[in-house]
Amino acid sequence: MHEASAVPIFFALMCIILIAPILSEYLRLPGVVGLVIAGMAIGPFGLHLVAEKGLVENLAVIGLIYLMFSAGLEVNLQQLNRVRNKAIVFGVFTFIIPFIMGLVLGRVIGLEWPGAILFGSAISSHTLLAFPVATRLGIVGNAAVSVTVGATVFTDIAAFLVLAIISGMQRGDASAGQFITLLVLTALYAALILYTLPRLGKLFFRYFSSTLTEFQFILVVLFVAALLAEAIGMHGVVGAFLAGLAINSTLPHHSPVLARILFIGESLFIPVFLIHSGMITDPVAFVTDSRTLLVGIGMTLIAYASKFLAAWIIGRLYGYSRDEMLVAFGLSQAQAAVTLPTILVGIEIGLFFPEILGGTMMMILFTSFTSPLIVRRYGGRLRTPPGEAPAQSSIFDRILVSIFNPKTQDNLLTLASILARAKQGSLLAMRVSIANAGRIQGEKTPFIPIEHLQEEGFACAAFHRVDRSPAEGILNAAIEKEATLILMGWRGRASVRENIFGTVLDEVIWKAPAPVMVARLTASADADRRVLLVLPAASLPPGLLDEAFEIAMVIAQALKVPLLVAAHAEYVPLLEALAGAIPPDGTLSIEVLGGDVVREISRRATATDLVLLTTTGTRQRFQSSLGKIPEQVAAVSPASLVVLHYPS
Repeated sequence: MHEASAVPIFFALMCIILIAPILSEYLRLPGVVGLVIAGMAIGPFGLHLVAEKGLVENLAVIGLIYLMFSAGLEVNLQQLNRVRNKAIVFGVFTFIIPFIMGLVLGRVIGLEWPGAILFGSAISSHTLLAFPVATRLGIVGNAAVSVTVGATVFTDIAAFLVLAIISGMQRGDASAGQFITLLVLTALYAALILYTLPRLGKLFFRYFSSTLTEFQFILVVLFVAALLAEAIGMHGVVGAFLAGLAINSTLPHHSPVLARILFIGESLFIPVFLIHSGMITDPVAFVTDSRTLLVGIGMTLIAYASKFLAAWIIGRLYGYSRDEMLVAFGLSQAQAAVTLPTILVGIEIGLFFPEILGGTMMMILFTSFTSPLIVRRYGGRLRTPPGEAPAQSSIFDRILVSIFNPKTQDNLLTLASILARAKQGSLLAMRVSIANAGRIQGEKTPFIPIEHLQEEGFACAAFHRVDRSPAEGILNAAIEKEATLILMGWRGRASVRENIFGTVLDEVIWKAPAPVMVARLTASADADRRVLLVLPAASLPPGLLDEAFEIAMVIAQALKVPLLVAAHAEYVPLLEALAGAIPPDGTLSIEVLGGDVVREISRRATATDLVLLTTTGTRQRFQSSLGKIPEQVAAVSPASLVVLHYPS
């Protein structure tokens, strides 16, 4: 195939990206394995259908940057914080043990000390390829699984620190002065990216809330970070990883713009990178080249032995069962996301000989195959038997969100997904059309953009309903779908003077069989900097206080912003007791609310805050506790406003 002809090359790549994962799934293999094998088949060591240089190589470079950016985005900072002590201990063992073994193997096969150190760090990291299996089994809340996920963060960051230092030294003169200079520049660069970027992002998203603009801003930030890393002597992948961590701390995990960023990478650039990695690998060398075979067997044995030993040690330390220990081993043995880029960078800067890539591919193929099998076999035994611990109904179980305004639907769906995912619930997005004199007013099949919300482990669906009125459509759907929470948008003012929110909202609120959340979202969730829970006197019975507090905490944690609770004095002791169960990290504060609620909110809330008000009971009780407060707050404050109403 002629290199100058980009169309057939791109056609071949897209066919592989489409077909290889489907065949892999049919054979019960991870998609990464199918893409690498397909690359071997079409590359110069296979059928030689596509040249590995030129277009494919350039796209693969972007894919590598995207892969490292994704690694930073997927670090679960909240989960790491919850199990940080045990995760750090496991992370140390599951990094140090393979690091030492890999370093020794590196020296045995003839690598110099810098290469051997980088080689050891490449084997020390791991990729959670089998995590979707754990999600399907419903064991992601298991202590061993959570600790393993947290340890992954430690190993990834440690491996990238080693990569940053070694690659930086290799690009310089490797003198003591150059080493110190590199460390200082690396520290300043990391501080610049991790401290400045989140604040710059919040400021940008405050004034530019278009999804397209946000998308372009993140792409610019990504490649600026990569270019700056190269400018100070590090590899661009380090900058991409740090940019991922910075964006991770800025945007909610389920932000629509973030989903679109990842979609582009996962559907095009990252698969091309994996295909290119297979293209430059000689599969025949696995059996004909003794050096490649030696390296591959050595790396594979180290991956299995060291990760098993680390999992066994952590199991003994924390009293995990045999099944929990083996699940931790299964999750932590797979090598791909960090290992492959590290090896390629090592070859690029001259620390590794080419045969190491073939050995790495052998290790990746074996561990990617066995990791899901082990988690599937032993993880199934960790599930709670039916009837042993019946689950209690929660407000997060089934979130019904009614979509009317296309301009605000993304923000509303983001809030709904945050609440549904909090307890692994489900989201039901709906539109209502009116049946009038035998005709349907409105679109017959309206589009609801939930593609970016549909992923493993999260139930999400959209449907269209025809009814006599919007309110009846919502109420009937809530009963039929057994909704535990109804979420609706609000303009911020009543359409009829005697009503509180407006005709449709009022009818739903006073007749709904489940709590109703009314949201006026003035800005993208990406721009929110704080959640403010306001509890006026007599607005909520003490028995519902813990759930309202939990909802506010869930939203704040998902948006990665602090939570301020401003409450009447009667609620403060109960709130302090609830807050006492949360590790102090400076993101939660409780204040006494004054008498003039509207004035207090307008004084505290800014345009980048999300204000949450709660109430319960009949229309008369609502009037006595909140009255016209929501409408008055919406009139004087630019903040996003959410009102949660519990039925009697």
